[in-house]
Amino acid sequence: MHWLAGSFGVGSARRPAGSVPVGGASDLWLVGDPPQAWVRTASAPMRRVVVVGTCGAGDDELNRLASSGVPDDVVLRWPGAYAVVEQTEVATTVWTDLASSVPVYNTVFDGTAYWATTARGLAGLTGAAVNSERLAVELLAPSSPLLAGTTTYFEAVDLVPAGHRMKIASSGTTVARVWWPGRERSPGISLRAELDAAVGIRVDGSASPSSDLSGGLDSSSLALLAAQRLGPDRSVAAFTVHAPFDRPAGDLRYALDAAGRPGVAHHLLPLEAGHLPYGGLDTIPATDEPAPSTRAYARFAYQMTAMADRVGTDAHLTGDGGDSLLCTPDVWIADLFAAGRYREASGEVVRLARIHRCSPGRVLSDVLDSLRSDPASVLTSWARLARGQVPTSAAARRVRQRLPLPNQQPWATPMARHHAAVRADQAAESALPAPAGQRAVWDVVEQMAEVGRTAYADAQLAAQSGVHLHNPFADSRVIDSYLSGVAGRMPSPAAYKPVLRAEMGGILPTSLLARTTKGVYTPDYHLGLRTHLSDLSAIADGHLAALGLIDPAGLVNGLRQAAAGLTGGLWLLDAAIVCEAWLQAHYSTVLPAWESTKDNVRSEALTP
Repeated sequence: MHWLAGSFGVGSARRPAGSVPVGGASDLWLVGDPPQAWVRTASAPMRRVVVVGTCGAGDDELNRLASSGVPDDVVLRWPGAYAVVEQTEVATTVWTDLASSVPVYNTVFDGTAYWATTARGLAGLTGAAVNSERLAVELLAPSSPLLAGTTTYFEAVDLVPAGHRMKIASSGTTVARVWWPGRERSPGISLRAELDAAVGIRVDGSASPSSDLSGGLDSSSLALLAAQRLGPDRSVAAFTVHAPFDRPAGDLRYALDAAGRPGVAHHLLPLEAGHLPYGGLDTIPATDEPAPSTRAYARFAYQMTAMADRVGTDAHLTGDGGDSLLCTPDVWIADLFAAGRYREASGEVVRLARIHRCSPGRVLSDVLDSLRSDPASVLTSWARLARGQVPTSAAARRVRQRLPLPNQQPWATPMARHHAAVRADQAAESALPAPAGQRAVWDVVEQMAEVGRTAYADAQLAAQSGVHLHNPFADSRVIDSYLSGVAGRMPSPAAYKPVLRAEMGGILPTSLLARTTKGVYTPDYHLGLRTHLSDLSAIADGHLAALGLIDPAGLVNGLRQAAAGLTGGLWLLDAAIVCEAWLQAHYSTVLPAWESTKDNVRSEALTP
């Protein structure tokens, strides 16, 4: 695993064991073997600038930053997903990308402020224990950034939020937002243009680029944009993981349609019984947090190994983030009502009711509930529910608009509910309402930050197979371009990615342009659960139970009911499974070590 770390301040200075200084600095270190140009530096007499991640800036542009200073919109200046660090004698300042695709974490140890692109690395510095509060939140409300906030899975290690600036000086550390969605978009800039640039920064200089080709709109768009850029002399290796078949159908049929385009070298990866979900959980590498691909790790590792063996991929594109960015949240209807656009809002209520196969009255009731709620009141009501208190029925309905109710997991212990309630109360104190008429936009912002950060955990898994994952839909310019383009006029929540389909005309096959649904994989997960039920039951009495967060018997009962088809969705059970697998990997892998340095002050010159 590769990562970057730095420090600021005086005290007992330490550095990661086995690290190398970056640019000759004594307070900036690189660990591991990153992709080419993952870290780039430029220096001038008064400052050093470091760009970490994938960035389209030229050397002369980085030199200008070092000479003139770093503007707050720096992560929007060039294609890619990157964070920017500015070091001077008086401060270290870090700008994060809009999706935490290159996450940045910070902590304080022995009077010195440290930051790194890995939470686990900082936990190795401080000896931090696993954060039971954060685990409890994930068990009761999986993937809920409203609750999680800037907490991480390690005590006293914090996330620097996406789209923010962190400044570390002798007076302390300050964190401030520097990007807001919906700014005026530059003329001629479109989602397609930004996606094309995002793909180009990955594949143009790649020796062996590859892409997912699932048959969905997102991965197909990226694969065909790559093929168009590379042709006619080169091609992109496109990988389709699929069930064994006699006659192509479903997602595979769409993937084959896309694979017929020039510049695509198609690779089919048929699944076998050993690739079912919930298999291979005891082989998962340690990551900063539970990775989205944990449930399907057997399949994920199979694909990563195949890509490395067949084509030696050095840059692999995935469509992660496309759904969260391009599908308008239902709360957009509440924004229309708030803006007085009643006729348009009423039409959207009817359309959404048809999609959800429910009455318009039910949709309207949900819309009105969301209009009457704000994040702080939702969090406070959720905390009361977690403690077993009974809020009003109206408050409970408003909670359901934003968070899973905390009484849906009978395997969660009172201690887990207490931890999560404490965190909810803390989050309520700092929660701010979205600007009027912008709830849907800010919901997308929140979800993209969740997608980008957790996708980094998937990238840490892939790195174990020598594969470097890239998620162009989570690039800062792609996010900003899309949200600027739809500001005040988001597509209907009932429409399926209309902006992408409109802008990819002439690139995607006709069959894909007409597609209005995603593939359904739930049956695979139910089969995997039944197949691996014995192994899953055995890990129920594991680390989560030792931490007092789950009741093993209750979890086993929940697993058996789900395997028998007696419960609804698996996602709440999955949270317990994924967290337990993550804990097993964490406790079986030594934390990154740190060592003392001889120099305890920032005494190096900032010249090249």
